[in-house]
Amino acid sequence: MGIGDVPKGTRAAAFFIKKQRESGKIMEANTKEKTSRKKKKQSSGKALKTLLIVLAALVAVLGTLYYFVIYREQQRESIINGTTFHEGISVNGVDISGMTMDAARTALKDSVEKDIAAGVHLNFTCNGQSYAADSSYFTITYTTEQVLEEAMGLVRDGEYTDIREQLRDIKENGREFTIEYSVEPTGIEAFIHTFADAVTIEPTPATFTVRIPKIKENTKVPDTRNLGLVGEAAKEAKLGEEAIAITDVRDVFFDFVEAVDGYGVDIPGLMETVQQRCEALDFGDIEVQMAPIQSDITIETLKESLVLRGSASTSYRSKRRNENRCFNLEKACGMVYGTTLQPGEVFSANGILGDRTLALNWKPASAVISGGAAHEDQPGGGVCQIATTTYMAVLYGDYEVVYRRPHSTPSGYPDGLDATINTVTGDIDFQWKNNTESPLYVFTWIDTKNYYVHCDIYGEAFPDTFDEIELSSKLIETLVPGAPEYEVKSSLYSPYWMIKNDAVTGYVYESFKTYKLAGKEVETKSIGLTTYKMHPTRYYVWPGYAGEPLNSQYQLVADDDGNLSLATPTVDPTTGTTTQ
Repeated sequence: MGIGDVPKGTRAAAFFIKKQRESGKIMEANTKEKTSRKKKKQSSGKALKTLLIVLAALVAVLGTLYYFVIYREQQRESIINGTTFHEGISVNGVDISGMTMDAARTALKDSVEKDIAAGVHLNFTCNGQSYAADSSYFTITYTTEQVLEEAMGLVRDGEYTDIREQLRDIKENGREFTIEYSVEPTGIEAFIHTFADAVTIEPTPATFTVRIPKIKENTKVPDTRNLGLVGEAAKEAKLGEEAIAITDVRDVFFDFVEAVDGYGVDIPGLMETVQQRCEALDFGDIEVQMAPIQSDITIETLKESLVLRGSASTSYRSKRRNENRCFNLEKACGMVYGTTLQPGEVFSANGILGDRTLALNWKPASAVISGGAAHEDQPGGGVCQIATTTYMAVLYGDYEVVYRRPHSTPSGYPDGLDATINTVTGDIDFQWKNNTESPLYVFTWIDTKNYYVHCDIYGEAFPDTFDEIELSSKLIETLVPGAPEYEVKSSLYSPYWMIKNDAVTGYVYESFKTYKLAGKEVETKSIGLTTYKMHPTRYYVWPGYAGEPLNSQYQLVADDDGNLSLATPTVDPTTGTTTQ
């Protein structure tokens, strides 16, 4: 019986219907449950699928992010920090792709540099003989390091895509670098000498010596009277008894010998050709020509180092009649004449003139004593004028003064610019140094026509900073003589007295050197202070003198022989005779 069939009977029918209804409800409930379960299952599957899709998308995003942010940056860093050359790079045709710096350096040294060196050579032909100089006689400098640094520096910056594009372009189109080089012929001159010396006669350079005048018999030294008429050119100068025509004053003081040409291989000229060939990288054959060889040192070049650097003159006109003093001046000038000082050497006036004694043929003449308070004749008197004249020339020449003492009192020379030397003991000297880098030559002579002592100093020219020096002095202080002084002389007796020395005023001067260039002042320097002593009037008095006034009629004076007499003779009124 099917579900639609109704059983017979009411009760039974009702029960059946009830069961049918209950069964239908159960079936409906089951169906609903099945449907609910199915719906739940379908909903769960959709969620999982959605989750998987989301996860897949996230993985794709993360992968893309990793590729574009992390991986590509790692690749970029790897490329720009790489230690090998990129693919497609070559140097002088040598492919160095993938090589490290050291490997590329070795490869280029064994190929490119070796090939370059093979082409560096010169073949000299001299007198029909050939002499080959290979690369070992040259110093070759390559730009290999600079080229490798430049090549290694390719594609070392930029964004990833730009870098990849650059690498692709280098790989496809390549990058070619070229090593440059320079050549110095460091060993060539020695190589040239190996074949040139045998056929070369070297030139003889020009030379010079100090021209020594004829020795004067009475002074026993060179006769420098009237020597070197300095001034106009083309004058006649007298060297002792010899007269010569000059066009250059230096020809008075120096004997010049012309250079003599040599013959053979002009090595400096040949080296100039070699240098030019090396600079042009033009190697191969050189025909060596034999020719006269001129000296680089000529009379003209010698004279460039013989410049009149310091010159001074002082007059002796007022003392020209003192024959002994003039003799001493001539003798001293002849001894100083031609003195040569090497760089750093010191000129000593006493060292050159030696002891001034009668036994050494010096004449007695007036000399300052007692600190400038008196004078007396001494052997060699007057030679201080040589010291003063030389001192002024030294200042004009800007040489270094080592030791100098002025006279005790002004002595007729420019104030503050004099120098003295001791004519007896030699303990006072005048010394100065050659503070230049070249030898210097000192010439002193006496002009007996115009009564001057001259000093010329020849040496290297002044530096570029100045070309002239002027000397000047100014009075700083006057030292007024003090109160008279009295000295007891045992040989005197009252009321006789003598003047030991008259009062002498003292002075203090400051001297200066003014440097000029083309007539304009550059700088002024102080030379220093010079003090001339003050002396009060000093008297010789008798023992027991108590300070009473000195009577002028009892003043004594001494003659040249030391004999005493009254300074003012008196007449005896009883006899009419003169009393001494």
